[in-house]
Amino acid sequence: MFTSFPIEKRSNFDILKPMLKRMSEPTLLVLLFGIAYFTPLSTAALPVFYDEFNTVDGSLYASRFFDVLISAGLVLMSSRLLIPSRMNWASLGRATLVFLSILMLGSIIEYGWDRLVLVAFNLPTGPGEVSDKILAYPQHEMLNLTIIQGNLAALIAGIFYGLIRDRSRQIRQREELERQTLESEVNYLRSQINPHFLFNTLNNIYAITQRNADHDGSDALLRLSGLMRYMLYDSAGGTIGLQQEVEHLQNYLDLMLLKYKPDDPPDVKMDVHGTPDRCSLAPLLLLPFVENAFKHGIDNQGQGKIRIDIQAYGSGVVFRVVNSRIPQREASSEHRGIGLENVRQRLEHLYPEKHELKTRDDDDEYRVELRIEL
Repeated sequence: MFTSFPIEKRSNFDILKPMLKRMSEPTLLVLLFGIAYFTPLSTAALPVFYDEFNTVDGSLYASRFFDVLISAGLVLMSSRLLIPSRMNWASLGRATLVFLSILMLGSIIEYGWDRLVLVAFNLPTGPGEVSDKILAYPQHEMLNLTIIQGNLAALIAGIFYGLIRDRSRQIRQREELERQTLESEVNYLRSQINPHFLFNTLNNIYAITQRNADHDGSDALLRLSGLMRYMLYDSAGGTIGLQQEVEHLQNYLDLMLLKYKPDDPPDVKMDVHGTPDRCSLAPLLLLPFVENAFKHGIDNQGQGKIRIDIQAYGSGVVFRVVNSRIPQREASSEHRGIGLENVRQRLEHLYPEKHELKTRDDDDEYRVELRIEL
């Protein structure tokens, strides 16, 4: 990866907290199913299977304990595996196949447990009947579900549980995004005075360099002014043309190369393929990766290399950056990874499940590959 993060000292509770959070859901489900399955046993005067034998030997409790684990596991699996990410025939087909596989696997395991209980307790009943969710009172039956019926009910309950949980998570994420958006807008408004002042000052300095025939200085100021105009005005909308983003990156590259000797510039190259004029994406997503490439890949003498490759096609964009690794250019711990982390968060909010970001940190170079479906 481009950056590494400082190791923070954590207490034992901080280390256990994520594990406890992950275990809270299955533990709660086991408790709920335990109450549902064992309460009738504890209140029944004479609990029996099919009026043939009672449970003083503990056989019914043994089978019910396994029923609790199976039912809780089925609910957990169905709530995670049977909610399609997209509503199309392919996703629905995969979900149906997984549904049937889990149903059959759970039922086979439960049937096998039945046979084990039969042998252990020498019960006067047939395989597949011990785990039937049935409890008979002398006057009436409380519940009568076979293995497959009971597991089918657990899977369907898990699907509804998963839908409710995902909906709740989406509401929380939307509220958090709205809060972050409002906070960003307030911070943006607070920062308007200083950028506008700099933008107007740059225009004044540009006019002075023009009068004094300082062509290099005029060109640099013009490019910097273009960058600021892009950040202040062009990128204010939700999306921008990829061609404009490429021009913005080129302006940034030209400005960064001004500090080096014109006759011996660093090995920096950007290639663009496809149709960038037909693609649009969120602004300022690509610049942090190029900034990192210059920050860590080119030293003060201009040694190092950067390769930028942008491929634009009808339904997406592929962006790659490869730069050499200069150990002396490592960022300080307080500034490490801030830009990239912001980009990751923006990608999660703007292109959920429609992007893929890969980073690789080798001994001599860094690599980044970003794919976005538009």
